Amino acid sequence: MKMDYRYQVGDEIKTVTVERKNGRFLVTVDGETFDVGVASSEPNLFNLEIGGRRWRTVVGHRENKRCVALNGDVWRIERVTETRRQRSGSGGAASGGLGSAMPGQVLDVLVSVGDAVSAGDTLVLLEAMKMELRITAPMDGTVKAVHCAAGETVNRGQLLVEMASDE
Repeated sequence: MKMDYRYQVGDEIKTVTVERKNGRFLVTVDGETFDVGVASSEPNLFNLEIGGRRWRTVVGHRENKRCVALNGDVWRIERVTETRRQRSGSGGAASGGLGSAMPGQVLDVLVSVGDAVSAGDTLVLLEAMKMELRITAPMDGTVKAVHCAAGETVNRGQLLVEMASDE
């Protein structure tokens, strides 16, 4: 059975099709297909095999929102509905709050209030489950508030940085 999904990653809408085949998954993202094997070792922790390479992935979720940590990078994705797409500039990442996808320790805060940042810039480095995670700017903007400090332990969902869009 094929399942089609539409997700918002930052400001981009991605179309994802997932088809289960012979105990594996064929995952197509914007026309590019990947053969993915999945082994779950713990809740929200997955060992993936993609193109002969193994990847350890952590997925946090609440309702239709997901945070995916892979190779030290964290992506915030949200399942798109037509209503969400029509107002995409006024909610989600554009609202400016960036939180922790999982419990961890702040390794470094790389920005200060008033700093101008570009989409993709690393704002905060976290360590969680022996992985270094980067909290990145989802858009160009200005840092409005920083709610964490190096060495601090943070909880899942805790607000770390607030930004305002340049739009």
